[in-house]
Amino acid sequence: MRKFDIRNINRVNSYEWTRCNNESRSFAWREMVSKYYGGSFVQEISNKGLYWKWLPPENGEINRWVFIDPEGKEHVVSNFKGFCVENNLDDGRMYDTYYGKRKHHKKWTARKLHGTNLTGSYIKDFGRNDGPPARS
Repeated sequence: MRKFDIRNINRVNSYEWTRCNNESRSFAWREMVSKYYGGSFVQEISNKGLYWKWLPPENGEINRWVFIDPEGKEHVVSNFKGFCVENNLDDGRMYDTYYGKRKHHKKWTARKLHGTNLTGSYIKDFGRNDGPPARS
């Protein structure tokens, strides 16, 4: 199952671009992307027609990671490698914990946090079978 990858959203004819431009529910997909990843959409005209382009948040921090220390305290960081150096962790092994190849490294775990809103529940990636929220 393919995950929704925000990095491909402005690549014409990619899975993510198609979801936000060429579907009957593209409005709902654009709302979902804006809610979870921040930023906004603007309409652009090209030689092939009118389409929506995603503009990332102004502060530039789209991806953040959540590190959980051995005591269970969560640390939200935007510099993965820098945090590992500060806390005497091997970044390669922490990437393995993030991807699920390891359960922990020195009893630390890591996961990615998308979006700019740090309150509320953490947001997961959307797969092909997971659609956007239904219209009300």
